[in-house]
Amino acid sequence: MAASYYINGEDGYKEPTYELGPSEKEKFNRKAVEDIVSNLFEEKLKGVVYDDEKAKALTLMISNEVKGRIKEELQYPRYKIVVQTVIGQVKDQGAYVTSRCLWDHEKDNYASQWFQNDSLFCVCMVFGLYLE
Repeated sequence: MAASYYINGEDGYKEPTYELGPSEKEKFNRKAVEDIVSNLFEEKLKGVVYDDEKAKALTLMISNEVKGRIKEELQYPRYKIVVQTVIGQVKDQGAYVTSRCLWDHEKDNYASQWFQNDSLFCVCMVFGLYLE
C-alpha cells in the first residue's frame, strides 16, 4: 500500500490516516490535465495520417502516455486516473463521444480534450477518482 494512505504507529505498524478528502493542492486540476493532453496531442498527432491498422496502437500509446505524464507531473497521491481515448478518421461525418460515471462531485473530476487534423480526430477523456 502507498505511504500516503498510512502513517507509522508507535509500535511500527502502519495506521490509516482517516483522510476523507483531498487537500486543496491535491484536488484534481482540470486545466493542468487539459494542458498536458493538449501538449501531447501536438507532439504525437500533428502530422499523423489516419491508418486503421495503426489506430489501436496509437490509441493505447496516447492513453498510456497521458496517464504517465499526469502521474509524473501532477502526482495525485490518492487519485485513480482513468484515461479513455478515441481516434477516428475524418470523412465529413459527425461523431459524439460521451461517458457516464457515478462519483462524488466534490472530490472526483474529469478533463476532456480533442484534436483534429485533415486526416484524423482524437478525443481524450481523463477521469480523476478520489480513493478514500
